[in-house]
Amino acid sequence: MSTGVLDPADFRQVLGHHPTGVALISSVTAEGTPVGMIVGTFTSVSLDPPLVGFLPTRDSASFAEIAKVGKFTVNILAHDQEPLCRALSRPAATKFDGVEWSPSGNGSPLLPGVVGSIDCTLESTTPAGDHYFVTGRVESLAIHRPVAPLLFFQGGFGGFVPGSFVAPSDGIVAGSVPIVQRIRNGMQELAHAAGGEVTAYAKVADHAVAVATVAAPGVPTSTVLGSKLPLTPPFGEVFLVGAPEAEVEQWLASAGGSTDDEVLSVSRERLAHACRHGWTGSYAGDTRDRLLFPALNEYGVDSVTPARQREVRQMLHAAVQELRPVPLEAQTLYQGASLVAPIRNAHGRCELMLRLCRIPPTPGADIAAWGLELRRLAETATENR
Repeated sequence: MSTGVLDPADFRQVLGHHPTGVALISSVTAEGTPVGMIVGTFTSVSLDPPLVGFLPTRDSASFAEIAKVGKFTVNILAHDQEPLCRALSRPAATKFDGVEWSPSGNGSPLLPGVVGSIDCTLESTTPAGDHYFVTGRVESLAIHRPVAPLLFFQGGFGGFVPGSFVAPSDGIVAGSVPIVQRIRNGMQELAHAAGGEVTAYAKVADHAVAVATVAAPGVPTSTVLGSKLPLTPPFGEVFLVGAPEAEVEQWLASAGGSTDDEVLSVSRERLAHACRHGWTGSYAGDTRDRLLFPALNEYGVDSVTPARQREVRQMLHAAVQELRPVPLEAQTLYQGASLVAPIRNAHGRCELMLRLCRIPPTPGADIAAWGLELRRLAETATENR
């Protein structure tokens, strides 16, 4: 260990490799003037009592004003608020000029579009070297926009996207495009015949990434190219077609630690149906139409956060019965059918899949026919690989 004088530049460089959240600490003076300071040191401190903290420099004029008031609001900035952050970082008394805000519960400036806000009363101010360690007692708090937060890292700003939710997809997606292009006319014909939407997905890590989509006339395309679906039970079974049992068990274990036997049994039923028939699907479900599929289509398009993934998993579990591949009654009308089929590689493994969805109310006999047609289209793609 070095005993020499520490170089401040080295200190900043090393500590700069640890990302920190960015927040605005705001208040209003007795004269009604908004004051505030951007900090990268905001943190939770205690649950009982509820305390949060931050570390302003001891010569901060903005903090001196906030300390006089004795109350403040923490504005947790979102990933797309970097320009606002830079404007509020100016060491000027007019930094709030042109900045839109409204009074928080304690009267402090609350910025629109922040991730969340926390109203506090000043609890303590303790000297800590050339900074103060300030704690505030939490009086109220709220989430306003559950998106990725703004981070400060290595001297720059950026957003937070969990690595486990984002796949290095460029190479895989690029390789799948020629395969899908060869069956694009078939995808179009099937979408027109079924009156729905056909989308091709590539498997990238633990997600299915949309690489091509077509829809019937008058059917707005709901799938955004590049959007991702989480491959977690009871969804994603088609990519396990031809996989060894160890991989199947790994997929089942990815259900977030769920011990729900129903989720696991439906997941195995869907996989068995796909292996046996070359396609699988689900054919009924008000929950899917209202909640699940909109959530899946939005997943990964905006900001993918841990809270968002938990929400999607909860919806998958809530809709588990509607995802069961029940026997089809030929004359019964089914609402909201969704069918999938694997496109296999030369080793019999599935790396691409086709999905037919957004089908209008359809008799069971026709759904079975669409499933066979989807399988035939997937087999054509397999032959062309």
